[in-house]
Order: sequence, then C-alpha cells, then structure tokens
Amino acid sequence: MNGGLLTAAWRNFVRNLRRYRVLLVALVLIVMALTAVLGTMLGLRDAVRAKASRYFAGDLVVLGYTGNGSSLIQQPEEVAAAVAALEAGDTPIPLRTWSRRSTYYNLNSIELFFAGYYTRQRRMVGVEWALERPVLNDFDFAAGGVPEDGDESAILISTATARDLGIAVGDEVLVSIQSDRGRTNTARYIVAGIYTESSFFGYTAYVHRAALNRLREAPPETVNEIGVYLEDSADEATAAASLTAAMRAQGLPVFGVMSDRQAYSQEASRGRDGREYGVVTLGAQLSEINDLLGAITIIAGAIMVLFLGIVTVGVSNTWTMVVWERTREIGTLRALGMQRTGTVGLFLLEALFLGLGGVILGGGLGVALLAGIQRWIRFEPNAFTTLFLTQGRLAWTLPGWGLLGIAGLAVGASLFGALRAAVRAGAVNPVEALRHEQ
Repeated sequence: MNGGLLTAAWRNFVRNLRRYRVLLVALVLIVMALTAVLGTMLGLRDAVRAKASRYFAGDLVVLGYTGNGSSLIQQPEEVAAAVAALEAGDTPIPLRTWSRRSTYYNLNSIELFFAGYYTRQRRMVGVEWALERPVLNDFDFAAGGVPEDGDESAILISTATARDLGIAVGDEVLVSIQSDRGRTNTARYIVAGIYTESSFFGYTAYVHRAALNRLREAPPETVNEIGVYLEDSADEATAAASLTAAMRAQGLPVFGVMSDRQAYSQEASRGRDGREYGVVTLGAQLSEINDLLGAITIIAGAIMVLFLGIVTVGVSNTWTMVVWERTREIGTLRALGMQRTGTVGLFLLEALFLGLGGVILGGGLGVALLAGIQRWIRFEPNAFTTLFLTQGRLAWTLPGWGLLGIAGLAVGASLFGALRAAVRAGAVNPVEALRHEQ
C-alpha cells in the first residue's frame, strides 16, 4: 500500500505540475538564495581564518607571560614536545604543521626604505621557512614565493607595501627598527616574494627567525610564539585543551586556555611570580571579525526566513485551491477504499516531491551561481576585499550539514504549508465529494 501510495502521489504530482509551477519557482529561488548566502558566509569566514592563522602563527598559539604584556617561550623544547604529543595521543589530533616564531610589534618603529621612498609596517615576523612552508605556500603571491630553507637574506612583503615603495621581487630593501636594546638597527634584505594583501594582515613583513633576532639584538634562539596549524579547525577547542594538558605533563607552569579577547588581554598583563604558559585560540584573536560575520549572517538569515515564511503561506493557499479543484478526485479515491490517513499522506507526499524538486533545482543553481562568481568575477584589491577573499575571488564553502539544513528548511516549508489542506482533504465526505461541481 505504501509503494502504491508513493506511486500515486508521484503520478499526481507530475500531472498537476502546472498548478505547482509558481510554488516550485518560488522554492527554487529561495533554496538558491539560501545556498548562495550560506556558501558565501562560510567561504568568507574560512578565508579570514586562513589569513589570520598565518598572521597569528597558527590556529592555536602558545604564549609565555610574566605580566609585562610580552610573550617569550623560555622552554621551547618542552613546548615543542607538547605539540608533538597532540598527534601521538590516544585520540590523535591531525596537524598541518607548527610554527616557531620571533615577533616584533611597533607600528612607529618598523620602516622599510627603497629608492627614496619609505613605508611603515605593523609588525615583523621571524619564521622558519622549512617549518612553515606548507602554510606560507598558501599565500596568494603576486610575484615570487617562499624563500629556500635557511635563507636569512630574504623577505616577504605584501602588495600594499610593494605599491608604496614601487619595489619588485629581487630588489633590495632596507629595514630599520628600534632594537630590544633601544638602538636603531638596519639590515638589507632581498625581496623573495610579494603576497596579495591590502587589509589589516597586509602590513606585515616576514623574514627568517634568526635574521629578525639579529636585527632586534635578541639572543639567537629567541622564540616568542609557538603555534599549531590544525588540519580541521573544528578541533580547535579540543586541541587547545589537549595542548594545555600536554604542557602540564612536560612540567611547564600553565595558566590555561584564552578563548576570548578579554581573557587574552587580562592574562597578558596579570602579575605573576614567574613565567607561565597559556594557549590562545584563533577564535579569540578574531572575535571582532567573527562578530561582524555573525551579524551579517543573522541579517541575511532573517531575510531568508521571512521569504521562506511568505513561500509557506503561498504553499498553504495554493494547496487549499488544489484540494478544492480535486474534490471529485478525492471522492473517487475515498469511494474506492482509500482511508482518510491515506488521503492525507497522498497530498503530503506530493508536497514532499514539490519540496525536493525545489531543493534539487535550487541547490544546483545556487552552487552554479557560486562557482560562476568564483570563476568569472575578480574583485579589485582593497582593504575589504583582500581581507575576505582568496586571490581576489570568492572562496565559497558548502559543508554537508549546511546542505542538509537548507533541504530541511525547504522541504519543511512545503510540508507545513500543505498540512492544513491535506487534513481537509482527508476529512472530505466521499458522497458529497462526488457531487461536487467545479
């Protein structure tokens, strides 16, 4: 009986498709819009996370504080052993790679000079090319690329810096900073790569860690941050807790996980008897940007839900007319022995087919729209577009849970809209229905 009901519902749906065409088009447009909005929001989020993880040294970063606001890792071997333990535990957490960095922050001190021009940087980062190559290779390089392992004469700069200086790959740039001893030091580097970035993340220069330590007049093995790049950012909270536990197991004094910006600021300045280590998550570093993306997503979602409600009302009104027009058909089915529940099920199955049709067509069009925008539209680089986009293009993301959520909303709207009319169809008196004249 169930198979027969399904077949009858499909036959009726196909036969009455002309009546449903307006509803089908509306559902297709709604699903297409939901798909495009969700894919865009998640793509923007992932693009920012990828840029920020490179900027902040990883998805998780170990910092060592004494209360003066500056981080120093005095026991890098023990921290590195704790990082290695993440992949070797009972429940391994896959890592892409890890970082060991020396950092220098001083917006008013870092100056780059070339051919009579100069520009300032927000920060300089000392990296180990071999260690972070898997991540640094993801830069959208306008020219050049990541230097050879151990190259201490190379520097990576952004397109914003290159534009200010009129500099190209292979040119020699003079870098000036105020050293840790309070002296003005300079060094010359060869531009090995220019990465595309004009936003907040763009005013950063990358050199070898040993080269930056010399320029700073810091001890050669100075490490300010040790970071972890995760294969899956969804593991962030679990990995932070595991890394904290692994550092304790190494005998390090640990104060915990900094999971929001307020905790980050408080722990940096809190007075301590000695150096203690903590883990800051990328989510804490990006709290303001995440709030912005969240607000945009909520607004877009509210608009989509509003349109979905309108579609639901339209479905309800249309199904009411469909039931009225098919009263004699309903009477015939009831006279042939179909029960009330079968009649209700018949119309709900038709509504299900309508919803699934909207999901398939709308989802396909939404994915095609996103793919077309990514392939054919390149946005001009500026502070906003380079922050959220990859190589000037929209890098969209559609996980399985997102597609299932959209499908559930569309099918649910179709079924809910048809429910009242289906119940009325089940309550039709067969004798009266056979007398009905349209």
